[in-house]
Amino acid sequence: MSLEDLQKDRSEAALADFSRALALDPDYVWARYQRGQLLRELGHYDDALIDLRHAASLEPDDAPVYAELGEVLRLMRRYEEAVEAFAQAITLRPDYVWALGSRGQSLRALRRHNEALADFTQALEIDPEVAWIIAERGEILRVTGHYEAAVGEFSRALELEADYVWALGHRAICYRELGSYEESLADFNVAIDLTPREAWLFAERGETRRLCEQLEEAVEDLDRAIELAPDYSWALGSRGAAHRTMGHNEAAFVDFARALEIDPAYVWVYMQRGTLCRSLGRHDEAVTDFTRVIELDANHSGAYAERGEIYRLRRQYAQALADFTRAIELRENYAWALGSRGQTYRALNRYDEAIADLSQAFELRPDASWVIAERGECYRLSRRFDEAISDFNHALEMNPQDSWTLSRRGAAYQALKIFEEAYIDLTRAIEIDPENAWALAQRGSLFRQM
Repeated sequence: MSLEDLQKDRSEAALADFSRALALDPDYVWARYQRGQLLRELGHYDDALIDLRHAASLEPDDAPVYAELGEVLRLMRRYEEAVEAFAQAITLRPDYVWALGSRGQSLRALRRHNEALADFTQALEIDPEVAWIIAERGEILRVTGHYEAAVGEFSRALELEADYVWALGHRAICYRELGSYEESLADFNVAIDLTPREAWLFAERGETRRLCEQLEEAVEDLDRAIELAPDYSWALGSRGAAHRTMGHNEAAFVDFARALEIDPAYVWVYMQRGTLCRSLGRHDEAVTDFTRVIELDANHSGAYAERGEIYRLRRQYAQALADFTRAIELRENYAWALGSRGQTYRALNRYDEAIADLSQAFELRPDASWVIAERGECYRLSRRFDEAISDFNHALEMNPQDSWTLSRRGAAYQALKIFEEAYIDLTRAIEIDPENAWALAQRGSLFRQM
């Protein structure tokens, strides 16, 4: 074999030599370990597993063999088995930084975040300048909601390795979750310049652009991600959400359907499609999607609230109350669900309960004009007209063009026989929304009463 051939295909040459050595001596542990490691690097995980298990059976006290075995299992997503293998390696060598870091990765994949954090921290106490472990600790902090601390870890990793694309991409995600979109896009731009064929980077940058309403650019990035990885369900879902925001409903439905074909348990896409169906009045389809979310995640408060809203719009009030109540049990300070349950109580003439819910919702969301307007309507229907007008005034300060609230304030003035103010409000409501039948009928009754 010439040197040129060797340089051209070193991996195949190495594999051939290890195999020849093992044909001569099948129990040659070092050759088994080396071939297993190489097979892992080549992506031949099943064959690597055979070699490394054989090596471990021959040398049960060899920590690197167990660590390499754990890494193969981790890459195969057999995380519980990987944790066991890494644990054996760490028992044999407690200061084994790579095994500690890799076990931490496996624990992170199992969402055993505290244990993962402990492994990463222990590894970094032994060697504080391992960039990939610092970045992994940053990712644990990110997924547990400690965004500022996560940014610090990713930044530290990047001080050690300026071109560390994974750390750049995940710091960008962290910035996005903090709402720092400019910083997020800057990191994604650098990462994509370094590795211009990584689908996940285009997808994540596209999602950032979607959230900061750069919708055309978002779709371009997501198109590129899907071109690189046609079965990328996350990118398809995100592109569908961008199309939904742009009003491209059919394109959104196509993307959502394709994403769910690839990943039938993709909760976020069911929520996106269900919300789109609800907005289009396709209530049966929306209920089906939200019910599917609940089947997949029985503690998904948003799905209960969204399904409850459809039941409310259909005047299926018992089902609506059940769903809103379950959503609030799961998320105590869920302002939208509280407000919507308040609307449902109002429809059932249970005004005291409605006022209680709407008051709590307004404490949580004092910028929600519809909530205070709804409470005003409950006061009006309870003949507490002064309180009603006060709430309507507050709502109209926030949203002066709200025909619904103007018409209800007009009715409150009418009940108090303040006819001029009633006429002004009802007329203004009709000017804003000429199809406001309630306001037209109310003004008709005002003309008869004046």
